[in-house]
Amino acid sequence: MQELSNLIARQPICNKQLKVKGFELLYRMRMTADGNPVLDNPDGASIDVLLAAFNSLSIKDVVGDKLAFINFTSNVILKHIPPIPHKQLVIELLEDQEITPALLKAIARLRQQGYKIALDDFCLTKETVSLVNYADFIKIDVLDTPPETWANYIPKLKKKGITLLAEKVESHEMFERCCKLGFDLFQGYFFAKPKIITGRRIANNELSVLELVSKLSGSDIDIDEITNIIIRDPTLTYNLLRTINSGLFYRSKEIGSIKYAITMLGLNRLHKWISLIALTTLEQKPPVLMVFAMTRARMCELLGQKLTSRESTNDYFTLGLMSLMDAFVNLDMHELLKKISLPKAMESALLNYDGEMGNVLHTVINYENGNWDCEQKILIVGGKKMKSDDITQAYLDSVQWAEKNKQM
Repeated sequence: MQELSNLIARQPICNKQLKVKGFELLYRMRMTADGNPVLDNPDGASIDVLLAAFNSLSIKDVVGDKLAFINFTSNVILKHIPPIPHKQLVIELLEDQEITPALLKAIARLRQQGYKIALDDFCLTKETVSLVNYADFIKIDVLDTPPETWANYIPKLKKKGITLLAEKVESHEMFERCCKLGFDLFQGYFFAKPKIITGRRIANNELSVLELVSKLSGSDIDIDEITNIIIRDPTLTYNLLRTINSGLFYRSKEIGSIKYAITMLGLNRLHKWISLIALTTLEQKPPVLMVFAMTRARMCELLGQKLTSRESTNDYFTLGLMSLMDAFVNLDMHELLKKISLPKAMESALLNYDGEMGNVLHTVINYENGNWDCEQKILIVGGKKMKSDDITQAYLDSVQWAEKNKQM
């Protein structure tokens, strides 16, 4: 694997059905030798992310077959754009750029060459209105600009064939409001937060899932107890047998016994695979949430492997998974933890980011959000240091692992 010198992450862009249509690539500019970010070269940052996504890394590993939205300065558009294939690239013009005839001409040329253009954090003014005719996507910051402000403009923009993207959508309520107003695409962490329903009770199959995840997070796993939980739930039974009988595991014949399937998996794989299978029983959740949970769980596990001397880091995998379980069952995390029994260290990490586990979880969440200036810049736990390159590699490995295993 090539040496990684920068941080890269991705934020999903979804449609109304919460299917992923693309990713915005979040990128940190160059880092100094002591780990501090260099913030004075936005042109270089745009070029760095292009080279990282399309050269140093494989774009397929980063975004699969989806679109890659990447921030561009006007200088890069005018002078420095490298010969990048246009099929997956969306050139996202930053909001603070000076609008000049030369810039408009360059954008028009790029569109003729097949590139798609997005206007980032767009505000409609007499200066920016000239950009509208060149836009394929217009991104509106719905935290900074109320969606209702755009209600009169949205139908007119859509008649021009422009795709409207609401960014910083942080709740289901905001997502639903933007849908009604006519936005086409959505970006933010609304899909990873629970939609709380007053007075809601957890369904029986959800209780089985929570019970299973709770039992698997302990140090003393009782195979018979796990078997009994699974066989009580037909969906869990089916998914486990489908997994063990797939091409992922060597076997001399088809396996029909749940207990034998568990034995074949082994305790470590049992923990990981059953936890993921359990998530598939929670209905009416977008696939992007499943991949998001798998990526976070795997990244927590990989960081845990580097930072702890324990033989097993299954609890770190469970930590990442549990940090999004409230979104799967639509309960506040405090209420959720009242219904299951988890190790105290894990509960403290989930609620307050306390301890070694809390530090790892906080690092992973900050990385996902692109908060590069927080703990993940250099993670220190128990006297051990982890540089940003290690965290970047853990993230990329987790993305690839989640994409590979999401169809299990």
